[in-house]
Amino acid sequence: MLADMPMHQSQTAESVGVSQQMVSRVCMDLGYLIARTVDGLKTQEPAKLLERWVTNYPGAGGQQFGWYSLDPVVQQTQQAVGEAQLLGARPLISGDVAADRLMPWKLPTRSKIYVDSPFDLVDCGFVPVPLEEATLITCIPEDPTVWRLISIGAFTIYEDMDLADAALVYWDVLNSNDVDSQEAAEHLASLFTATRSL
Repeated sequence: MLADMPMHQSQTAESVGVSQQMVSRVCMDLGYLIARTVDGLKTQEPAKLLERWVTNYPGAGGQQFGWYSLDPVVQQTQQAVGEAQLLGARPLISGDVAADRLMPWKLPTRSKIYVDSPFDLVDCGFVPVPLEEATLITCIPEDPTVWRLISIGAFTIYEDMDLADAALVYWDVLNSNDVDSQEAAEHLASLFTATRSL
């Protein structure tokens, strides 16, 4: 779904971190949504594949930590990412800030950053708060593919910030509780059909 060109079964397996047999089994399960060509596997109907994925994906899981700051959300994100990079926590931006970068439409009101280890933002002007009050959430995900999938796809890579993969950003926005989350997610979903050359 993220790939900008067909991928061979071995490439898909390596990218996701599973066996080729598992890739074959999943492709059989997806039926007409995946086509096998001489160039590799490709999506037939990206919108339906995205819908199916969203229905079955439970989210990245893991531990989440809520933070609050009065600074603009993009500035908060940049500050938190800078701190995470200093500590070697491999930050990937998701949520509203990533959505705004991929498809400018929604004014960011909350950010999410995936990291591979916990870190403290108190010295950076943040206050720890419950998740529902947070303007920024850091998450140590359970999903092992969070860092594996960022190199796949037709989506722009930005020099000033490392974004989570577009599907994960879509899932995070769709499952946030803002009144405009559904509409923002629909704008993001259009990326999967508009950029496909498959």
